[in-house]
Amino acid sequence: MFRSAGSRDIDIVHELLVAEARLGRFDQRLAQEPYSSALRKNLNHIRRKGRRLDEDLAAQLLVWEKDGAVAGFVVNSAILPGAGNEILMLAVVPEFRGRGEGQKMKTELLAQLHPRVDIFARCPPGAKLYMEMLVRRGFLPLDKTDKGVRILKLPKLGSVLVEQQDPYQQLEPFVQIAVK
Repeated sequence: MFRSAGSRDIDIVHELLVAEARLGRFDQRLAQEPYSSALRKNLNHIRRKGRRLDEDLAAQLLVWEKDGAVAGFVVNSAILPGAGNEILMLAVVPEFRGRGEGQKMKTELLAQLHPRVDIFARCPPGAKLYMEMLVRRGFLPLDKTDKGVRILKLPKLGSVLVEQQDPYQQLEPFVQIAVK
């Protein structure tokens, strides 16, 4: 089960994001100043206020624990004010990779959101593993930005797909993930 991130979790999440950005799994600018400092402020703002500082959208910073240790995290964000769900960031702590915790975390995330809403995700050009994981989970490529960022969508259960070239996706109200 997820729990809301606390102040003691920010360092772990921030360090993980910066390390993953250096590897190209997130925007590589996050590993450099001033972006790294802005990232930390944004994570703290999401934790305290439930809103992203960078775009003033509803968001959750959630931690996945295993035996009292942070095993991973996810940022669940609205896409527009009050609408849409995007997995903005998701990562597993290196010590927990290959042990099934990432799979459990993603399964719980999708179990809470997927039946009810479409879920969107963005993959930077270097995030091949993340892209493959999303496609294996049923995400469909929708678009690619001029900077090579791929936009994917996991349609909610029972939905009829909108033509992929349609720029106007239907967005349901933002859904928060339940926490313990």
